[in-house]
Amino acid sequence: MNRTAIVEKELIKAILQGEYLAGSQIETERELAAIYELGRPAIREILQRLSHGGWLTLRKGQRAIVNDYWNGGNITTIVDIVEYFDQVPDALVLYFLELRIALTPQYVQKAILLNYPKVVGLLAEIDELPDTAEAFASYDWKVQKELARLSENPLFSLVLNSFEPAYVKMALKYFESSFRREASLSYYKKLLAFALLGDDQQAEKLSRAMMEKSYDLWKNQLSPDEKIGVKFRLDNMQ
Repeated sequence: MNRTAIVEKELIKAILQGEYLAGSQIETERELAAIYELGRPAIREILQRLSHGGWLTLRKGQRAIVNDYWNGGNITTIVDIVEYFDQVPDALVLYFLELRIALTPQYVQKAILLNYPKVVGLLAEIDELPDTAEAFASYDWKVQKELARLSENPLFSLVLNSFEPAYVKMALKYFESSFRREASLSYYKKLLAFALLGDDQQAEKLSRAMMEKSYDLWKNQLSPDEKIGVKFRLDNMQ
């Protein structure tokens, strides 16, 4: 990781840890250059990336303002948050699974409606899928990307691509459970059966039910204390 990337991560870390509060101003370019021993052009580039990522609002000739990133951020913000944690918070996994409930059934239905033979070929790979968290995480990501592409709506692919670093990290955590791997394998097989029939409507219903089940499986594994704990940790980041 180069020096500018390190400094960018340090500034994100400082925001997440509350060293910079929402609405506050950060140091000037000159001050940041002195603190991090970088040239002002490099600092300016870092600030611009943080602005694009939803962390800062830049103002010409004035100090940058720290955003309320939960409400003013974007997809890049979420990816940065997930990369900040060594272990992805359970609440973030829940939030992502809830997002999948809204998105996945749509591109599954369209992919089978428009390109069901290719969907069949993709899902036929389950016969050789090793029973490991790593294999399931990798395959599930491949399935999601390909189904989004086969839906022929490029916005689905753009959203998923933005989530790639976070998705793989969360999928590894999700597929640690053999029970969740078995549930997903059963889903792939049923989806394959509907793809073989070209039945996009039943595939959409199946996908929605599976996304809801994934959410419930993850949520129900948490004790009441854990649910409070993950919410408390995330609330303290706001």
